[in-house]
Amino acid sequence: MNFTNLQKNNIEEIAKIISDNYKKAKLTLPLLSENFENAEMHVKMLERYIDSDEFIIAVDGEKVAGFISGFSINNFKGTAKGVLSIPALHGIAEGYDKDYLYPELYRRACQMWVNSECYTHGVMVYVNDKDTIDTWMLNGFGMLVIDAVRPLEIITLPKIEDNIVIRKAEEADLHQLAALFQGLDSHLASPPIYLYNHRSENYVDKYSEWLKIEGNLLWVAELDKKIIGFIKTNTTEINMDELQDGATMGVSGAYVLPEYRGNHIMARLLNVATEWAIESGIKRCATDFETTNIEGRRFWLKHFTPYCYSMIRRVDERISMEQLC
Repeated sequence: MNFTNLQKNNIEEIAKIISDNYKKAKLTLPLLSENFENAEMHVKMLERYIDSDEFIIAVDGEKVAGFISGFSINNFKGTAKGVLSIPALHGIAEGYDKDYLYPELYRRACQMWVNSECYTHGVMVYVNDKDTIDTWMLNGFGMLVIDAVRPLEIITLPKIEDNIVIRKAEEADLHQLAALFQGLDSHLASPPIYLYNHRSENYVDKYSEWLKIEGNLLWVAELDKKIIGFIKTNTTEINMDELQDGATMGVSGAYVLPEYRGNHIMARLLNVATEWAIESGIKRCATDFETTNIEGRRFWLKHFTPYCYSMIRRVDERISMEQLC
């Protein structure tokens, strides 16, 4: 097995590996978009990596057996720079041993990333690929984020008798919503989630501009003219490129005031948003969430099906100082 950089003549093989991996994910979860099944769409993306030291391939004779790359992110889950490898930037060809090849590819990529002072390493893996998930766990990676989808189906709820109204938000609601936006950001900064610097200095201006984008909507739960919860949906800010087909409604924020929880408010909010999506010709709903968000995780996993795990590893940056000595 020879480890080298990507060459032009390797691109079609690698594009097929990416496509085949996605087809397996879609076979498990047919709700996913068809876009990434087409190998041709991956060729252009791969061309930028020709002869790049940042793209490592394993070659068996003249056949590509596996590959890995990633893109750098400043302040990746901390003050250190990091690298994220999305599903289109790593893979093993059919018939090759993932337990052997992924660690060997990561050994080389890891050295390259650390030499570039990238100490936080992330990898995204389709949920159906259990062998690959296990391999990355053995290489020191742990769960960080789940991407999940659900069909556009109304959640069945018990008979509810209260005065809560679910409706689309208007710009005039933003001053009242600002307290809930702050509540969500404070929640995400709390243990055990600890998302840093999620707060905004001016929620009203921020969301006023956000609402001007077509497909961006806020849905609110209101009780006696008091907004007690919201859900944020859009059709363009989808976390996974695989679902950026214009037919996905993404959920990118949701919060209910703690004293009103337990009344199926979030499910009711999601139902009203789903009704809008159905009327708009949308095909699916998607979300992503930190797995350490305990309250959020319980709701999303109850109503959504995971399709991609984001896993993370932090390398001790003092290793570089030691190597300089």
